[in-house]
Amino acid sequence: MTSNGNTTYLRFGLFHRFGHFLIIISFFGLVLTGMPLVFKDYGWAHFLYNLMGGYPTAGNIHRICALITFVATFLHFAFLAFETLVRKNRNIFWGPESLLIQPKDLLNILGDILWFFRLGKRPQFDRYIYWEKFEYLSLMWGTMVMAVTGFILWFPVQSANLVPAELATFIDLPSIALVAHRYEALLAAGFIFSIHFLHTHLLPENIPVDEAMFTGRIDEEHFKHERGVYYERLKEEGQLEELKVPPASRKAKFVSKLMGLPLLGVGLLMVGFMLSSLICSLASVFVDLTKNIHFDIFSIFAF
Repeated sequence: MTSNGNTTYLRFGLFHRFGHFLIIISFFGLVLTGMPLVFKDYGWAHFLYNLMGGYPTAGNIHRICALITFVATFLHFAFLAFETLVRKNRNIFWGPESLLIQPKDLLNILGDILWFFRLGKRPQFDRYIYWEKFEYLSLMWGTMVMAVTGFILWFPVQSANLVPAELATFIDLPSIALVAHRYEALLAAGFIFSIHFLHTHLLPENIPVDEAMFTGRIDEEHFKHERGVYYERLKEEGQLEELKVPPASRKAKFVSKLMGLPLLGVGLLMVGFMLSSLICSLASVFVDLTKNIHFDIFSIFAF
């Protein structure tokens, strides 16, 4: 039950770890097969597609990963339905066990800002920290947008038939879906590979990889520091002892790092590729604008 003299507790059960694993696999697959299409004019995009066997193969992988995302989403909502309808657990929608934003989270945001500027103490958090809740809600929103727009792009003819005849001339549904799909993908990839990685893996206490979602465990010292309110609440309710588990084995820790570090590296590399490509695109637009402005000014003086 202890790791280096420190008690170990269960943070995530097998079901949640499995769901997260599905999201990891599908998300990385979607990004690696989708982003090269967004940045098709850059060398790294062609390299990735060639590595995957070309555009048709990448498209098939993309659709398979989309189906995996659907399975993960279905399992999550099935879990919510089971908790609500069978176990009569209303705390998942409101209260300390909920992933929805609540007044306490707004106070914690203010407290974090004050602490950052050394104007107050660091706030103590419950089971879910406010940035985790924002990530969860953004994931739900992003999944919905990507699912709807992805379905339209996957079945463009059938989707176009859903538009009333009198509006079909003015509404190009597949084109609208493509724009929404592309920009939501950019937002999701940029957010996960920067903000989520920063909060999860790149904090000083978690570097190089936060193993909690891989092993399901968290040691007592880390527990108290990261989620002090949750720790004390479980202690007062007499539930803390129930969460005591043996520490993760050396093999489990090794596998966690073996999985986590390459994924972390790939994510940060993709952010670098995306950011550099966006900067190059903006620079190209700026150069074109300055050329046009120079031409206009020259034309004025020529007359």
